[in-house]
Amino acid sequence: CVKDLVSQATVQVLHDAKVDWLELNSRGDLLLFRDRRRYLHIYDIETQTRNQLLSFCTYVPWVPLSDVVVAQNRGNLCVWYNIHAPDQVTLQAIKGDVEDIERADGRTEVIVDEGMAQAVYPLDESLISFGTAMDDRNFAAAMDILSYLQPSAEGDAMWRQLAEVSLKVGDLAIAQRCAAAVGDVA
Repeated sequence: CVKDLVSQATVQVLHDAKVDWLELNSRGDLLLFRDRRRYLHIYDIETQTRNQLLSFCTYVPWVPLSDVVVAQNRGNLCVWYNIHAPDQVTLQAIKGDVEDIERADGRTEVIVDEGMAQAVYPLDESLISFGTAMDDRNFAAAMDILSYLQPSAEGDAMWRQLAEVSLKVGDLAIAQRCAAAVGDVA
């Protein structure tokens, strides 16, 4: 059960396996949890929808002060820069086990224990910053961040997310720029 301390509303998430790890994001609207079968799930409290993100998950946290998820699946480092598009995951092959995530001085790095040494895998700080700009409702900053990205499926999902949110709040100039970025001429 998840309880909203402001409205006193309770949301119950039904699941058929025991949960061995769970954590809310910094705003408390997304619940990330892993069950004993090592399946990783995300639950959106507002829409009350659940998505399975990963199987064989051995490590998972939120990147501090963001809605970015980092997980390990066997020999892969999996990063969801846009958790609202769970099918858009960035994969990177690693040799070892993820130990920690460090975020300081405008850099975010994943620390991996490779046996005799530690390896550092940098994350894309501009994609992390996009999520922060969206959380702060700073749509102009989010648009600027996306303008410098190379075209990709992940970038398209972020442009679409920004278009949807800016259209909802009535910022038509930003919504129009987003539609142009993804080729939505209608």
